[in-house]
Amino acid sequence: MFTSTDDYAVRLVIFAIVLELTVSANLLTFMGIPYVTEGGSLLFKLHPGTHMVILSFALLATRRDSWFLLASCKSTVVFLVCVLACVIYALALTGVGNVIVLLDTFLPAGLAAFVLRRARPGQIRRLRTVMQVSLAANAAIALAETASQATLIPLYLNDMPYLPHHEDFRPTALFDHPLTGSVMAILGLALAPRRCWWTLPYLALMWAALLAFGGRVALGAAVLMTSGSQIAQTADMIVRRHRQAPRRVAFASCLVAGAVLAGGTALSLGLGQRLAGHLYWDDSAQVRLAQWKLLDQLDTWQILFGTRREDLLAMLVSLRLGVGVEVIENFWLLMFVSLGMFGFPFFLGMLSGLIAGCWRQSQMPGRLLLLAVVLVASTSNSIGRKSTILVCMVAAIACLSGSVRRTRQSSSRQMTYGMATA
Repeated sequence: MFTSTDDYAVRLVIFAIVLELTVSANLLTFMGIPYVTEGGSLLFKLHPGTHMVILSFALLATRRDSWFLLASCKSTVVFLVCVLACVIYALALTGVGNVIVLLDTFLPAGLAAFVLRRARPGQIRRLRTVMQVSLAANAAIALAETASQATLIPLYLNDMPYLPHHEDFRPTALFDHPLTGSVMAILGLALAPRRCWWTLPYLALMWAALLAFGGRVALGAAVLMTSGSQIAQTADMIVRRHRQAPRRVAFASCLVAGAVLAGGTALSLGLGQRLAGHLYWDDSAQVRLAQWKLLDQLDTWQILFGTRREDLLAMLVSLRLGVGVEVIENFWLLMFVSLGMFGFPFFLGMLSGLIAGCWRQSQMPGRLLLLAVVLVASTSNSIGRKSTILVCMVAAIACLSGSVRRTRQSSSRQMTYGMATA
């Protein structure tokens, strides 16, 4: 049963998604808010979108049957229990430095997924439109930055303004890192509008931005996601002997040919210059392998119970001087080092609860998107730090799941009408 409380809670989440898509760590630092800088209140260490998501969940918790709603969603219960266990464990053994990521990256994702299950179809359509507009704006800004070889929003590194090297320039657009922009472009591809005049321009914009961001794994994941979705839909139509199957096959063939042609044209114009120059095992790939040497520096206590943030930063200094590793580019490794052997299972339970909930909610498009995001995030530190990726991912999956439900309802109505008129 839907209530006005559900409506207000969902509206808050939609507003939170807008903040997550438009307000980056760089922008907050530029505004003087100590979001990633040292010092400041705990309130400033959480993203404004996180505050909105927590508020929406608290509003939904005021319902009389809130406990029943929560108990009916077992994946959310597992997620919340494991988040609480991780926070208590980290505070007791490794300090507050390892807690902020759990509260700002993972917690709002699970809460947003739970609240969006109470969304009406009209609200899901509104959310999808908001995300499409925001992601298209991000892609357009990325292309503008690529053309001008300058970021429109100032970049910061360790509280200091940072100017990227022009010979290896990559845009950041509305986010704080090119790899985050790549993941958002993947979300944009998954949420592409269907059967309208701006579908093809929108897709072209997203693919162009994906090339500009220069993420190799992200590009591969996007190709696998879109081709897998097209193959699955085409195969389903062929198996069902749908009358539109031949047209679908022809469309898919033209789409592949057009994508290859457009990609070659973009590379020839220099749009994916950085990507084309790194399609091999380079220093960046070598660093991702060398980062596992961090495990050699852990003592027995740190292996079992986790590492304090100050000690981890000291180890990174040693790795930078020894093998050139400046940051950990794998969130699995980072979370294991932060929580240790006894705390890491709680993190796995938390992430499993989030992924399981999204997987059960989704059909093929949403599941392919989920796999693509996890794959890309596993090759970078996209979600091992403060990030808006997971919140935006669960919102995108909610939009795709809403589309599936509307399609099923439409098919059901058509079948009912056909039986009535037979």
